[in-house]
Amino acid sequence: MNHYIRLAESNCRNCLRCVRVCPTKAMTYLDHQPKIIEDECILCGKCYTICPHSAKKVNSDLQSVKDWLAKGEKVVLSVAPSFVAIWPKFKQLENDLIKKGFYKVEETAIGAKLVSESYAYLIREGKMKNIISTCCPAVVSLVEKEYGDLVEQLAPIVSPMVAHGKDIKSRIPDAKVVFLSPCIAKQKEKDDLRFKDAIDATISMQDLIYFVKEDQADEEISEWDDFDGSIARLYPTPGGIIKTLPREGGYKKVNVEGVDRIKQVLDSIRSGMLEGYFFELSACHESCIGGPLLVHCEHNEWLGQSVIRSSVDENKKIHEQQPKDDLMTAWENQNIQHPVHREAEIQDVLYMMGKTTADKEYNCGACGYETCRDKAIAVIEGKADPKICLLNALERAESVSNLIIENTPNGIIVLDNECNIVEINPSAKMLLDLDIVNVVGMPIQSILPSNELIELIKNTRRVQYYRCAYPQYHRILEHAIMKLEAEEYYVIILMDLTVEETKEKVMKQIRQQTIEITQQVIDDQMRTVQEIASLLGETTAKSKVALTKLKKAMEEDE
Repeated sequence: MNHYIRLAESNCRNCLRCVRVCPTKAMTYLDHQPKIIEDECILCGKCYTICPHSAKKVNSDLQSVKDWLAKGEKVVLSVAPSFVAIWPKFKQLENDLIKKGFYKVEETAIGAKLVSESYAYLIREGKMKNIISTCCPAVVSLVEKEYGDLVEQLAPIVSPMVAHGKDIKSRIPDAKVVFLSPCIAKQKEKDDLRFKDAIDATISMQDLIYFVKEDQADEEISEWDDFDGSIARLYPTPGGIIKTLPREGGYKKVNVEGVDRIKQVLDSIRSGMLEGYFFELSACHESCIGGPLLVHCEHNEWLGQSVIRSSVDENKKIHEQQPKDDLMTAWENQNIQHPVHREAEIQDVLYMMGKTTADKEYNCGACGYETCRDKAIAVIEGKADPKICLLNALERAESVSNLIIENTPNGIIVLDNECNIVEINPSAKMLLDLDIVNVVGMPIQSILPSNELIELIKNTRRVQYYRCAYPQYHRILEHAIMKLEAEEYYVIILMDLTVEETKEKVMKQIRQQTIEITQQVIDDQMRTVQEIASLLGETTAKSKVALTKLKKAMEEDE
């Protein structure tokens, strides 16, 4: 688990943008979850800035700072020069923070001045093969972890943040020093045991927006105060460190921004192609004024650069000064040992990923890796899911959809917005006896002549159903009509109801005949009953007459 960038997995939408931009591939994606390999992460913040779903959260010490202020501690804020991208006026920010309880507010440029003095000394001394600036902790981490053999070419000087923190503590021993940072990597630098107690907390520019602007006074306040070495305010701008240094010296000076380009420079240094250079390296494009903790809040880096340049005299270069012991540091070779994999092992994984031939290795980079081979190596190392391949997924989806469309018993016809036929599947051709006719491009009326159908197509917003008999095809068809809004296409799905309709007609006839026969039987039975009743009536009457006569005869005999 990364202690500085937290992952909000529930917000992740599986877009893999963070994996694609991670320069060290410390960002992985396994089991439908992102994960950061902390040992390989240099905290450049690219995954944080690129995420559109707020699935990355950055830790903050703001609550600790508020607690110190509430207790009346001497809290001193070191303000990184990039703050001008948000607050163009330092004095107004300073006044607002003093009202909030801060004991003192100073520019980190004071520490940057000390660092430039030390760099100038190293340049004049001329003992190093190359001098790589160490103001950017993400760059230092990259060199220590990926280019450990080059740590001796890192300037043995602390960053402006650490230099300023030590300077404040020397003047105000009981101070709590807080760094206002545009950078995530500064949080880890604060915790580095090599710089113990220089900085007590870091907060982001965005933290301060919520903290200060809730009751910020809108008042006109004078611009920055000048100070000796104020040219160090140029540090967060591209090439800003170099601009503070004397023009003379035995080193050629070059500034490079962006981790990918920095890796190219480091590869060139490693190969021995570059010597006698002072390299100003910044992990962020546009240097610190384009830092990751500025991206998610309203800021203007171009306004910031113009304000900085208007507040300094670039002719007043910083002069060399032998660095004091507390400005010196030693960098460590922490080179990460990446295992070497057998070619057969890599080929097995490529085959498992569906890369069965060389032409299947598309190297599209959608999965986050530059090549399919790189992805296979990441799979071997347990960093990537072999099933995640966009082009493979598209091919499978297209194959399945084509298989369904080609083999469904229902006819499918696709129309453009003028009701001309764009696509027709085999089942539709069979239903309409079009096996030998190419109807693509023809109007739908030419094969389904129904004015009511055309009206339904033009007025369709959702799915509509329409049943029609076509004597010319000897068929009765059910039409399901849909509109694809995004593409301005219409889709007609034809279902053959001829057999069902014929069965229903036959069943209706059988039911009618059955009813007629049943009625005839009932009528015949009624006639029979009536005839029986009539016969029974005559017999009864005759019996009655005979019995009456017999009764009278017997009475007379008595």
